[in-house]
Amino acid sequence: MRSLSFVKAGMAACLFAAMSFAAADASANLLVNPGFEVGPLVDDGSGVGKWQPFGGAGVALPTLSAQDTVMPLSGTGHLNLQLDNIGASFAGTYQDVGGLSAGQIVTWEGWTKDAGQDAGGAEIRIEWRDSVGNTEISRTGNLVPTLTAGVYTPWSLVDAVPAGADTARVVYAIQSFGAGPNQIHYVDDTSVTVVPEPASMALLGLGALAMIRRR
Repeated sequence: MRSLSFVKAGMAACLFAAMSFAAADASANLLVNPGFEVGPLVDDGSGVGKWQPFGGAGVALPTLSAQDTVMPLSGTGHLNLQLDNIGASFAGTYQDVGGLSAGQIVTWEGWTKDAGQDAGGAEIRIEWRDSVGNTEISRTGNLVPTLTAGVYTPWSLVDAVPAGADTARVVYAIQSFGAGPNQIHYVDDTSVTVVPEPASMALLGLGALAMIRRR
């Protein structure tokens, strides 16, 4: 009886450890400079390990000042995206998060504020990419947050990594298609977190059982 109780206790401990490991893995923010505390953004064509700005014709690429303490949600910096007097255009930034596998659940979230005239709106999405072929596999639909002028509001987008993709390109953009162009958006405190796919969780459980059987 004592041996059986020991086995049950060991199984519970190992399974708890596996669940705790998964929880810790899911809570880790995989973004670099998630609060936009370091700037300015540099346009070098790459979003690996940094924020890459982009914009349509006639748009000055978004900049960031770590010394700007007027509007951040926290810290001393935030992303400032603007479309000023330019019709039918867009501006935004993205960052690539690699090392993913099919089936993992990715959450892309943060806070945003409409600091000017919200004439077009935000477009928040995940573009799933194959880093080896440098190609896009698929993308989520655009999440369009409901914004309140002058107030930071949270947004969250959740999707599973599709087959063939190993990278999540997380994008925040604003656009003025079909509407007036004047917009100012602030973005702060972003994060990308990953939950292991069910197969990985099953392997963790099997590993725990194997350890118990060896004991």
